Amino acid sequence: MTRWLASVCCTVLVCGSARAAEPPANTWVQVSENAVGPRYSPGLCWSADLNRFVLLGGRISHAFKGERPYDVQTFDPEKRQWFNHLPAEAAKRGGETGSVTDPGYKSPYFAMEDKEGLVAPNRRQMVLWHQYALAPWDGCIYALVCGRTLKYDPRARTWANMAPKGGPSPEVRGYKSGLAWAAMCADPVNREIVLFGGCGLFTERAGPGTWVYSTGKNTWRELKPAVQPPVRALSPMVYDAGAKKIVLFGGDRLDQLCADTWVYDCATRTWEERKPKVSPAPRFGHSLLFLPKSQKVVLVGGKGYRYSISYQARLYQPLPFEVWTYDVAANTWGLVQRMEEGAPPQISTAAGVAAADDDDTILLVGAGTKRRSPHSSWIGAVDPSAVNAAATAEHGVPPGTVTTRKQSYNPDWYTKDVPPPDAEAQAKLLNDLPANKWVALKAPKWPVNRMGGGWSTVTLDTKRGRILHLGGGHSSYCGNDVAVYDIATGRWSISYAPQFPLEFNYDLSGPGPFALNRGPWGNHNYHAYTYDPTCDRLVYMKFRTDLYNPETKSWPFEEKIKTPFPISKYTTYIVSTPTGVVAWTHVGHQRCGLFRFEEGARWVKLPLTGTLPVTVTDAAAAAYDAKRDRLVMVTTRNRRAETGEGQVWTYDFKTGAVKAMNPPNKDAVKVGRFAREAVYLPKADLVMFGYLLKDGERTVVPFYDCEKNIWLGAEMAGSAFINRRGAPGSSVDLGLVYDPDRDLVWGVLCRLAPGALNVLRVDRDALDLKPLATR
Repeated sequence: MTRWLASVCCTVLVCGSARAAEPPANTWVQVSENAVGPRYSPGLCWSADLNRFVLLGGRISHAFKGERPYDVQTFDPEKRQWFNHLPAEAAKRGGETGSVTDPGYKSPYFAMEDKEGLVAPNRRQMVLWHQYALAPWDGCIYALVCGRTLKYDPRARTWANMAPKGGPSPEVRGYKSGLAWAAMCADPVNREIVLFGGCGLFTERAGPGTWVYSTGKNTWRELKPAVQPPVRALSPMVYDAGAKKIVLFGGDRLDQLCADTWVYDCATRTWEERKPKVSPAPRFGHSLLFLPKSQKVVLVGGKGYRYSISYQARLYQPLPFEVWTYDVAANTWGLVQRMEEGAPPQISTAAGVAAADDDDTILLVGAGTKRRSPHSSWIGAVDPSAVNAAATAEHGVPPGTVTTRKQSYNPDWYTKDVPPPDAEAQAKLLNDLPANKWVALKAPKWPVNRMGGGWSTVTLDTKRGRILHLGGGHSSYCGNDVAVYDIATGRWSISYAPQFPLEFNYDLSGPGPFALNRGPWGNHNYHAYTYDPTCDRLVYMKFRTDLYNPETKSWPFEEKIKTPFPISKYTTYIVSTPTGVVAWTHVGHQRCGLFRFEEGARWVKLPLTGTLPVTVTDAAAAAYDAKRDRLVMVTTRNRRAETGEGQVWTYDFKTGAVKAMNPPNKDAVKVGRFAREAVYLPKADLVMFGYLLKDGERTVVPFYDCEKNIWLGAEMAGSAFINRRGAPGSSVDLGLVYDPDRDLVWGVLCRLAPGALNVLRVDRDALDLKPLATR
């Protein structure tokens, strides 16, 4: 490594009443540790009026207990010290430095007033990303939080909700529901704030496009330029005062990182993509700053992807710390500094937090350097003229370069370095399956990116003969791709490169209704999706009805359908029938209804006489009895105790009648939680349940005899996969489907790795079926 590339960094904490000497050019000096408290993704601006940096917002987790610095702080570059920016009404809460008391808010959701009446946004919802900007014409900071346009006046130390009519994002209760990861930048030419990018909106782009906010008129309006950058996340913007243009670089499209440079002309309000000879490598979450003295745009830091398939895998990491400069007029990028180690630490999934003062001094707030310290603060001095041509060529990339995830996250990986598919051998394998024995199948490659299926199911695309899996979520898998098993070739693949929700990974959702590819976020899906043969779509239900097209491998925006009944991914069970998917779902407290999806376009309420059983999370099941044109349903009444759960209900599609079947041995099914997965076997005229049940000394798979209305059980070799180590019960990650073309049952554990895919040929005549014994 050349001397130029070596780490040049001082980690001595600097403070005091006299202004410390400016750091040498292209060095970084640590000035504090944990001085700004446990906030996540705050905003940082330079206030010329105060001659200080202003740090505001940043989410404070509900898990944090104890005192902390105030929600707004200033940093004095003379003293190199952080101060609480308390308004007069809150003066008694604490001093200029250190922690202050926090009375909290009446609700965890967005509010503009705390318990003591102080007007300030709820710190639980103050994730700012790049969605803020200081307007130099009035000295105020404007931010878009939970769809509200907020204004902070650093001189008066006051917050205001500007409440304009309309805007790029609807008002929402919490930061998870609205626009996330956008960027805002002041346009002094028009005295407007420009907003671009982000995710979380119910729009075809999934993002807002380009909007401008007039601070004087208090109005938002959407610009619809003929050309604008593709939608992206955590891609900051900065205004170049000399060129009178706004610069945007890079960002995360959630399945690829960008290295494109865009310029917004304030005079014409138009975008132009620039094509410099070389640019920084793809990244997101960096900082873009304008240095007033040197009149240069500077890029600082950035994050990239990391490959892992471990449990709760960390999928992002800081890139080697770099400082680049961009000359708008010459359209040239140059690398000024690269630090492989010893650099200011960055938070891998958060926006960069940095600002430059009037003397070109940069203040950066990054990750902590000590255990249990969330943040550290650094002062840097950048010499934009110190561009190293050789290093620029070595570490730069052609404009437009993208970085994608590797191996099992890449659809191409599944076809590389594997033998060609042998359809004849696969057909013979399936044809020669032994009767009544579960067989675990092999595959050259598996979607091992799914470390845990996450309370989900599978479905069968009967037109193409493919098993589809969509799911993941909390503590599991947050990618939103569809995993596909082609039965004819015995090969796994994924439909497209998964998109991930940045810091929402291992949450139960991402921001807004869907990702940038318009697919639902990786989630616990329980039994809320299935394939509909009448419209050739996978039907998925969460906020509304989303349709996945298996042919185009896409989620068309125009096929997102408003649903006329409440949806719960936990308790909305959908079942495929020859006349359309049927939803068995709650319509009121402890009351369920049935709806059929018709013509791939609308839900129709089915007529109903009698009372349906009530669906329970992971503890109810339904199957379509094709011989009698009816649904067969079971449920669980008390998950905390072993009770008789063997009651069976049917719904007759011809008459609309619900009937409790009262099998004579229904009390033999004594379980705390019964099955979620069930399939009807037309040749055997049985409903088979994805469950292991104790029947005396035997551990059996339960069957319902549709003709004789009785519970049966059979020991089945290889059935241990249904639950861990063959114990009674069922896995919440099990999916069960019937393959009519081959008369096979497929059982899939949604942790898609060797051993997860099992197949069964049922021969009723050879199956040792016995009535379950009433205990």
